[in-house]
Amino acid sequence: MKQNIPFDEMQDIEFNKSFYSFCTYVTLVYDKKMNFATVFLKILENKTLRDMFVSIIDEDNEFGAIQKFIHTEPSICKSKYVTKFLNKFKGLK
Repeated sequence: MKQNIPFDEMQDIEFNKSFYSFCTYVTLVYDKKMNFATVFLKILENKTLRDMFVSIIDEDNEFGAIQKFIHTEPSICKSKYVTKFLNKFKGLK
């Protein structure tokens, strides 16, 4: 049986609020209706957005932040746009 630790629950709630707030921010910046896959691509393409995302979700590095995004919204792995981008992707700069 899984124990509910109050600190972990608070941390999860804070992460989810930060994550979804940042996704909303990205959609407002680009003034478009976007799904999570599109937001993910914008984060990968734009170093400034990536740095903001890492900071907002309080992650140590870009790789960890990207992992958390995928873990939170696994539906992005099914996106053909994400697959195309990652196939031609040279790496984070």
